[in-house]
Amino acid sequence: MREKNHKDPQSLSTLLGGIARGHGWQQQLDRHSLFLHWDKLVDKNTRTHAQPLKIVGKVLWLEVANSAWMQQLQFQKITLLDTLNKTLRLSQLEDIRFTLIDREKTEELNKQSVHFIQPSPTAQDAFEQQIAGIEDAGIRDSLMNLWYLSHSCRKS
Repeated sequence: MREKNHKDPQSLSTLLGGIARGHGWQQQLDRHSLFLHWDKLVDKNTRTHAQPLKIVGKVLWLEVANSAWMQQLQFQKITLLDTLNKTLRLSQLEDIRFTLIDREKTEELNKQSVHFIQPSPTAQDAFEQQIAGIEDAGIRDSLMNLWYLSHSCRKS
């Protein structure tokens, strides 16, 4: 039999599961799993013209390409809601609401590009000192990579 080791990756997943349960996040995570599986849950026409935008409470907001598709999806709302709820394990959606895509915002986001700016060595050293107490080298390296990318990627 294998001994439990505090460095075992399963311990981290168990810990995260416990945190999610302790904070009541399981139902939220379940509902938000729709974002990950959207392309598998809906037909090609729907996924081409509508994307999940956000979930507020038990209401899914879809961003829709145009008013014609908004009307079409309104007619299909009950069926779509039923399909999505069948995939959820721990929660249910109560409604779906629709909003038109903000074309100006979408075009502006598409024009933006990402630039890499190296963080200062002082800031990098300070963060390395903060995570030095973490025994697991893999976790330490992952945190360092995440910190580095979050501090070096800038949109223009």
